[in-house]
Amino acid sequence: MNGSLQRLGRGVLAVRTLVGALACRGRRSDRDAPPAASPSSPAAARLVFGLTDVRLAIVDQPLDARLALPAGALAAFNGGFFDAEGEAEGYAVSRGRVLAAYDPALGGGVLVVRGPRAELYDGETFAPPADPPDFALQARPRLVVDGAVNIQSETGRRAARTALCLRDDGRSLEVVVRPAPPDAGPTLLELARELAAAGCEDALNLDGGPSTGVVTPTRTSQPRGPIRHVVVVRPRDAR
Repeated sequence: MNGSLQRLGRGVLAVRTLVGALACRGRRSDRDAPPAASPSSPAAARLVFGLTDVRLAIVDQPLDARLALPAGALAAFNGGFFDAEGEAEGYAVSRGRVLAAYDPALGGGVLVVRGPRAELYDGETFAPPADPPDFALQARPRLVVDGAVNIQSETGRRAARTALCLRDDGRSLEVVVRPAPPDAGPTLLELARELAAAGCEDALNLDGGPSTGVVTPTRTSQPRGPIRHVVVVRPRDAR
């Protein structure tokens, strides 16, 4: 499988762009591999960040705004869900400020970052702390829990996907972006199997489909549709 490994700056452990399946650590059978992308399919991206070196923030933007990389940032990508009226759905915290309330009906998972460590909580039983964390994002479903696939059945629904994967006991965060044309891309079960096979300890699916997009200093994959919350990764010492 061909790919390119680049360095974007301090805090980025690795960035790999791939055509077709995500690169997974270790060997796996052809039966577990996702379908290969066509030559016209957008390239997938994996970005791995050490949380000791970066901090996450959420930009709440108008639905008609383009996905853009703020000055000095290492990456920007689509975040959580929004409803038919364009209102953000699910718990969202940026720099200790609550942008959207916890939604028990949404369920899924809540990714919480405090200092140099992240944890993924069950979105159905999560209790928002009185002291908001540095960063939090609720979305669904949880793809991987404790290293095991957390999707119980195959729906067959294919779409572009964005997911967050925790490694190194929550000290490394991997951003997985799989752009795809309509009715293409991995199913949730396929993506969960890929991430578990790649060694993700926990993984959360973010808003996907036409909202899937990512921008770094070296690449741009604009979403086909709107985004309400944009997750921005900056060096921890940036102001």
